[in-house]
Amino acid sequence: MLNPAHSIPRSGLDQPPAVAPDAARCQRVRAVLAGEIAATAAAHGLEVEGSADPWRCVLRGGDLTLPWLCDFAEAALKSAIGRLSADLVGGANVTRLDGAISYRHPRLPYRRALRIVAARGWRHALGDELAPAAAASLVRFCALLPVQVMYLPNQPQPGPGDRHRPGLSYVVPWGGEVLRAVLPAEDESGPAVIRVEMDRLLGFALGYAAAEADG
Repeated sequence: MLNPAHSIPRSGLDQPPAVAPDAARCQRVRAVLAGEIAATAAAHGLEVEGSADPWRCVLRGGDLTLPWLCDFAEAALKSAIGRLSADLVGGANVTRLDGAISYRHPRLPYRRALRIVAARGWRHALGDELAPAAAASLVRFCALLPVQVMYLPNQPQPGPGDRHRPGLSYVVPWGGEVLRAVLPAEDESGPAVIRVEMDRLLGFALGYAAAEADG
């Protein structure tokens, strides 16, 4: 796969400030992101599960495939960040986020992602979660674009409860994993479950988690 860094101007890879904005702005941005993700989910026939945790959004849907899930997740993320105005996130962040909207997000099978981070010094066994620093390294390899790590059917997956189930991990710059989706295994029934971590998505949108996520 071509590294997207070869096609994106270096000026698009600027580092955002590492200082969190004020709480009121964070709440406004979170509301826009959550509202747009819920609207996109409803438009695609997914159920938005009620949650007492305002920083987590849980979606459910039946008869979904991994390719459909990848397409939906990218569309939802692009739609959400596309709703953020310069007044909300600041002009510098709008410029940075425009790259995430304009370019297709890399999609890597889990084994391929492990090989990439291994070549950059991060060793993981099959079934290991990507360490936060390794995930940040993977994102940098992909030119600071959000990256989808795909867990293919009948292959080792992270997590004792989800082994051999297909799924998706969405990793973004400065936020880490913002989405984790699990599909039923071939011999199982039940809906796909998609969890979106709004606090991490907020960090990506506002850029304030740079120092923590990149290490």
